[in-house]
Amino acid sequence: MASPQVNSKQPLIPLYRYQQDWIADDTRFKLAVKGRQIGFTFGTTLRHVRKRIATKGLTLWASASERQSKEAVEYAKLHAEAVQRKFDYDEIEFGDIDAKALQLTFHHNGARLIAVPANPNTMRGFSGDVVLDEFAFHKDPGKIWKSAMAIASRGYQVEVISTPNGQSGKYWDLAKKSGVNPIGSMETNRWTAGIWSIHWVDIFTAIKQGCPIDAAAMREAADDEDTWLQEYCCVFLADAENYIPMELVIACEHSDATLEFPANFKPRGDLFLGMDIGRKKDRSVIWIDEKLGDVLWTRAVIVMERTPFKAQFQMADSFMPQIRRACIDATGIGAQIGEDLKMKWGESKVEAVEFNIANKEKMAGATKTSFENRTCRIPSAAHVRRAINAVKRYTSPTGHFRFDADRTEAGHADEFWAKALANAAASGPKLSTNFVASETSQAHAMAGAY
Repeated sequence: MASPQVNSKQPLIPLYRYQQDWIADDTRFKLAVKGRQIGFTFGTTLRHVRKRIATKGLTLWASASERQSKEAVEYAKLHAEAVQRKFDYDEIEFGDIDAKALQLTFHHNGARLIAVPANPNTMRGFSGDVVLDEFAFHKDPGKIWKSAMAIASRGYQVEVISTPNGQSGKYWDLAKKSGVNPIGSMETNRWTAGIWSIHWVDIFTAIKQGCPIDAAAMREAADDEDTWLQEYCCVFLADAENYIPMELVIACEHSDATLEFPANFKPRGDLFLGMDIGRKKDRSVIWIDEKLGDVLWTRAVIVMERTPFKAQFQMADSFMPQIRRACIDATGIGAQIGEDLKMKWGESKVEAVEFNIANKEKMAGATKTSFENRTCRIPSAAHVRRAINAVKRYTSPTGHFRFDADRTEAGHADEFWAKALANAAASGPKLSTNFVASETSQAHAMAGAY
């Protein structure tokens, strides 16, 4: 991808109108609210390569991650090479920080562009223009903001760029004060608010101004309404912290859903089991759902605290004669239990699930959908309600999601993940053999003991 000539307004390749507007805007304080994959990093690095070639000085580019810092520098190198400007490329190490800065120094005037992973300690001692890239995803944004203001205090420029990441943090504060509508759908994509020049470009604005993105394909690829709204439509989601709102949790509570098997329980539908495994810090939880029609009804939630692995295996194993399919947490300490159960009962009946980013994202999304569509019924219990609502979704700078919850004396959202695994079991392949439920089983007796 080539870049525009430094001393010409005619680019080697066409720029989209919103890129041109951003590059041409010389306002000291600039804020961009933008969708993903529309070329803002490309355009902003071009702007600063042009500026540094024309004027000796420094641009400090602060990215949310080291990977993004490298990407920005690669774009900058591309632009400089396109206009045949010689430069030196160096890595700068910080003695007490596990991070590197990447520096371009132009031969003809000594101007520099330095890209750093955002950290208050990596931003000390500089003076010049500042770019805060994907600022909504920076750690310690308050401290980074103070550092940025100090760097630019002598009349230098500050450019803040990001996609939304919920209604919290310094980026949200700046956007809110600048008149950005949290639900998107802005009538204009350029305006001023006090000292700030605001640029707002969602996927539809980008397409309208020339960006060749297939909105329908991107929406299908996002496979999640929240992802689509926030990452592409520039919506600041009000409930970005708690992944499943409490009102959804409570709406799915039902008196016929139980924490323990009812007396003389005889399942009318298939039973599915999910098991989240812990040992010392976290609890182990077995969640069993019965599928009636398209609704999963909770029949048992067995919580085990500081239980030896052998006893945990025996507990899960005791339910297996009744279970149509089970998904077992096989991450780290849970790997042995998951593998042993799969070996005993067969891989068509037991799936050992590794809790990697992709699997957690898929399971969490499917679980939230089941609450939104009211296709699950859960018992009205404080610890269940708290665990499901406790899970938070954090968006990484690369567009992936991390799901986590605060670790408390009440657990680490263990019931949520057990439920998510039971959901995954219910959505998996069916057994070819006939299912036979025992009227009285060891599982019933042991469930009551916990």
